[in-house]
Amino acid sequence: MNLTWFLEKASWEHPDKEAVVDGGGPSVTYSELRDLSGRISNVLADEAGVGWDDVVVTLMPDDHLHVATFYAAMRIGGVFSGLNRRATKEKLVADVERCGAKVLIASPDYTGIAEHLRSSCPTLGLVLTTEELRERCSGVSAERKIVSRAGTDAAAVNFTAGTSGASKGVVMPHGSLGPSAMASVLHAGLSSRTRNLSVVSMFHSGGIIDCIRFVFLGGTIVWSDGWDAGRVVDLLRARGVNSIFHIVPTMVRDLMAHPGWADLDLDGLKTHVAGEPVPQDVFDGLRAKGAQVGTLYGMTESMSIVSGVSLYYGEEQGLPPLSSGRPDRDFCELKLADPVTGETLEGGDVEGEVCIRGEVVTPGYFNDPERTADATDEEGFLHTRDNAYRDQDGWLYIRGRTDDLILTGGEKLSLLEIDECLLAHPKVKDTGSVGVEHERFGTVPAAFVVFEDDVDEAAIRDELDAWCVARIERWKRPRLYARVDEIPRTAAKRTKMNAALRDEVEGLLVREADGVTTIGALRAATR
Repeated sequence: MNLTWFLEKASWEHPDKEAVVDGGGPSVTYSELRDLSGRISNVLADEAGVGWDDVVVTLMPDDHLHVATFYAAMRIGGVFSGLNRRATKEKLVADVERCGAKVLIASPDYTGIAEHLRSSCPTLGLVLTTEELRERCSGVSAERKIVSRAGTDAAAVNFTAGTSGASKGVVMPHGSLGPSAMASVLHAGLSSRTRNLSVVSMFHSGGIIDCIRFVFLGGTIVWSDGWDAGRVVDLLRARGVNSIFHIVPTMVRDLMAHPGWADLDLDGLKTHVAGEPVPQDVFDGLRAKGAQVGTLYGMTESMSIVSGVSLYYGEEQGLPPLSSGRPDRDFCELKLADPVTGETLEGGDVEGEVCIRGEVVTPGYFNDPERTADATDEEGFLHTRDNAYRDQDGWLYIRGRTDDLILTGGEKLSLLEIDECLLAHPKVKDTGSVGVEHERFGTVPAAFVVFEDDVDEAAIRDELDAWCVARIERWKRPRLYARVDEIPRTAAKRTKMNAALRDEVEGLLVREADGVTTIGALRAATR
């Protein structure tokens, strides 16, 4: 079933209710959102010929126009893909080429990259600014029949980081997104009275599913449009927010550090802290303000929930520290497998790779059969590359990655991408990166470097930090540098020995005030 029926139904039942609030700006009702979406559908279909399985990509802020565009693409049988506004030009070109996008809609802030994509991607037949889209919708009919779609048909493609740093286009079908959205709101005990502050953007699976789950409810989406602790405090006070479906620990720490936290009342707020193992002080800080707080573990490939607790039944009361809840078959079937042998690990007190299958699990990666086959075993289980421990009571604890991905501020980051960037520097003979604990972001990259020039760590840090900032997204750069004589590698020199490198940073904590530092400076400060 086409998910656009959720919006159509909400416009029948709640025509005059606020559907979407644009941060501190205007809002639209369900009837207005439905009509705008219909007009955009007509523009996309009549001017660009968008139809079944054609991809519409966006570079837009999180607002009602973006939500309307999402439903407009689906209404006519198209596929939505929000491009990551923080990604490099090269990655955006690769993503557009991978999905063969037919239309790009971009806000004025991204005119330059939009023109670059237009000239670099031959499949783009129509490139519009948001202002041009609004102009073309003027006078256009709001009526457009919803195209029938099967559960296996793609509703969205969400590009996410791969182990090599290259994006993977996760296929998100109608028949996976819908059940996941419905189950998530039921487990959370949400209703049409819910006013959710959405703090995760529409280039992220969480933002996409927020657009579905709260329209399904007939609730209200309040967009934060990017993360700013001060703006979020204002929205919590002024917009009647009673839900933040998911928030990462870094965001909570930012709120707790904001001056407005002292007198902020969160009584009645429901939220799940997710994205990484959650320290107890984060739970305690939210609960002290009156919030009902659970946890989740999930990923784009699972639309986005694998395990958690039911707020409806108050299961968060028994949640052990640092646990990501229990697997829930309403979302998917989960097994732990030995990462070396592939053997399924039964019972409790076991640790292995999380493998999942079920109706909410992606069927694969868009136009990428090789990586789809690599991620899925003969039994149909998707191998997540996440390690987890399961205790005797069935609680799940996520314990890092089986490959070179870390979670930093709730975002996946490929350490291989960091290694490749540093190795491209003419004075770097060898390098290896691992995760190190960070006060704000949970984990950040620590780079061990074999450097050609005879200079100290501070000089290496300054030179390589400038190098990385110029070549990769700023948030990805290493926050800790260490000069070494060699990188420990396996006997065949094929891979770096992560365990040996992790031993070097064991017990170290990079503080926000440290900025980008060196291992020597950090050790000296802790003596």
